[in-house]
Amino acid sequence: MQINRKKIIFAVLIGFVLFLIAGYFFILSNQEQEDAIDSTQNLFPFGEVTPGDSRPDIDSQGTIGDENNDIQDSGDPDDFEETPDGPRLRKISDFPTGGFTPIIRIEEQEVSDIEIDNDGNTLQTTRTVEVKNQFVRYSAIEDATVHETKVEPNFLDSEIIVDNFIPNAEIAHFNNDGTQVLFQYWNNEERTPESYLAEITPLVFEIPSCPIDFSPIEIGLDEARVIGIHTFLNQNPQTRVAATGLNSPGNESSLVTESTITAIKNFQSLYQLDIDGELGPATREVMTSLCDEQEEVRARAEFEAQERKHTISGFFLTQGITSAAMSPVGNELFYIQEGRDGVSGIKRNLENGSDETIFESPFTEWLSSWNNPDSIELSTKPSYLAEGFSYQLDPLTGRYFKSLPERDGLTVLPSPDNRKLLVMEAEENTIKLSVHTRSSNRTRPLNIQTFVEKCTWSPDSRDLYCLVPNALSYGNEYPDIWYQGIESYTDSLWKINTRTFEEEVLSDFINDYGVDIDIEGIKVDPEEEYLYFLDKKTEELWSYRLN
Repeated sequence: MQINRKKIIFAVLIGFVLFLIAGYFFILSNQEQEDAIDSTQNLFPFGEVTPGDSRPDIDSQGTIGDENNDIQDSGDPDDFEETPDGPRLRKISDFPTGGFTPIIRIEEQEVSDIEIDNDGNTLQTTRTVEVKNQFVRYSAIEDATVHETKVEPNFLDSEIIVDNFIPNAEIAHFNNDGTQVLFQYWNNEERTPESYLAEITPLVFEIPSCPIDFSPIEIGLDEARVIGIHTFLNQNPQTRVAATGLNSPGNESSLVTESTITAIKNFQSLYQLDIDGELGPATREVMTSLCDEQEEVRARAEFEAQERKHTISGFFLTQGITSAAMSPVGNELFYIQEGRDGVSGIKRNLENGSDETIFESPFTEWLSSWNNPDSIELSTKPSYLAEGFSYQLDPLTGRYFKSLPERDGLTVLPSPDNRKLLVMEAEENTIKLSVHTRSSNRTRPLNIQTFVEKCTWSPDSRDLYCLVPNALSYGNEYPDIWYQGIESYTDSLWKINTRTFEEEVLSDFINDYGVDIDIEGIKVDPEEEYLYFLDKKTEELWSYRLN
């Protein structure tokens, strides 16, 4: 068969052209992918992003409720030895935690001093000083049991404060000293949130008075009170009424015998009293004093033997409470309650139980923040799909004013002095953070990009502590993606001075400790020594020592 050379040459040319076209589109595709990577928001110099539109497997994101999450084990927190003073990052709870509050408690502590006298002798003396100790009180989601941990640089001392039996208490709002707490959980049957307001009260050790009546007695007297006198005398072998039989230990009777009088004389001899066998004023005084001491020892032993040193009591508030906040002073609670015509904002006095409605709105989706005693910040729940509003509400008068113009996905966090707002908004397919000063009405952008729920103000309102994602992986539906658990992050800790706007990285947890944490809910203690925060992936409580 004759070969057609022209057809062969033509086919080769067609194949070569197709090869060039395929190469062109391959190069173009790679360039588009690189452009997509460049346009993906990278929030940290060494963070990684997911290329282009290829969303990572949701199962690998470590979202809440996924039992197959492959989250890196943090290991023993005491292994994080990076300073001579002990670990800086530590896990406080190893169970899902609903809420927490840092507590500073002043306690007495004995210290020893060494002195050298004029003769060169070494003398050791002991004195009592007052020290400030760090504690954090928190609750378990499983049953609302309340725990407390004493936080020292080199050790953690944890205990259960009270047992509780509220199932799946996902949210716990503590006041500043941890004595009042609002537990919230979802009622699946009625499809409504339930709220239980509880008070935690420490047991008080009380020294009981001597229960024995040491009034004068005589032989032949038969009264019930005599049993106590016999029991008291039988506690000491030197004053025992009888070794066996009637009025011996365990067989005390109500009848006064000659042995009773003899035992009283032995007591008087032992304590150098006039030996007359009568219960006169001096003898009664010594007996009562000894009896009081014995009662104190017994009562203290019983008190120390109790497993729990606190009690909890409370009651259910009305259903439909969607948002709540404790006052910074700790004596009031503000909550948003849904009704037929909208919502009501109610202020409750935790000391006398009185309620007052100070806010009403036909809109139902509100968040509340009470960082300053004189102002409650009310914000609409944020979404990139809708403009958000924020108002400051006066808890005394009920008057409220717009804090700043409406913005897409708006969320704010007021400073403790109420002079500044940390502002988050959805802008240009990402999130933008800024600091707004109320007095000057100026807003200054921050370089970091994170969520308001990952930030907290320092007690003096100067600094912000924020957990910043090392990278935003994909998508443009912020903040909704994070709220819905579709996307999770590895965070680094930043400190922002809102006077100089200097931004400082305090720690990159994954590089410094090998710990993969996506933070939600963060607080600093009043002394600004420790940060406490919850890991959104496991809902466990962590601490980070600042100084």
